[in-house]
Amino acid sequence: MTGRQQVNDALFIDCGDGYEIKHGDNAGEIKYRRPPRARFECVRCGYASPIVTGPTAVKNFVAAARPEHRSICPATHAQGVRAA
Repeated sequence: MTGRQQVNDALFIDCGDGYEIKHGDNAGEIKYRRPPRARFECVRCGYASPIVTGPTAVKNFVAAARPEHRSICPATHAQGVRAA
């Protein structure tokens, strides 16, 4: 690795705390004591997303948060778009 590296943004993910139901009609379902949650922060422009909770919401958020923010980040557009 050459050159200087810099942190531009951060994605925080808490996978939660739960257990899988092993028997019965709900076998394979996960019961959460603390549901998964995630948030995104941009160091360049200071943006901080709201906290997203729930397994499906976190999965969708993690897949989309960084590219969606980079497309509208005022700091990225002010400095010119760089390949990620």
